[in-house]
Amino acid sequence: MNINKYITLGLIMLTILSITASYLINRQEAGDKMVLEIRQDGDLIQQIDLSAVRNKQIKITGQDGHYNTVEIKAGKARVKDADCPNQICVKTGWLSRPGQISFCAPNRLMISIKGQSDQVDTTTN
Repeated sequence: MNINKYITLGLIMLTILSITASYLINRQEAGDKMVLEIRQDGDLIQQIDLSAVRNKQIKITGQDGHYNTVEIKAGKARVKDADCPNQICVKTGWLSRPGQISFCAPNRLMISIKGQSDQVDTTTN
């Protein structure tokens, strides 16, 4: 075998190892319970066990008539629709890990995922 074959084989092995490591790091443990919290004006409106809900939409309307629609699908959640002008909450996309949040400042709505995670987001000295 010449050196090019060894390099190619090494790169293939490294790719397979990287994909496997990425999968193991990012997967959610089966026993971990994730809960979606929906808050408006700082008050808790609902807590939803994401493992118990497969497909659901919830429309939250504030006292001033403005609304947000929260969508839940297979262990993840997002603000699907809102009548706010900047749509940042909608553009945030799907939340699927503990600690992630989506916030709509004009409608004073926040959704966040609570739960156990062994992943470290940041470290400080």
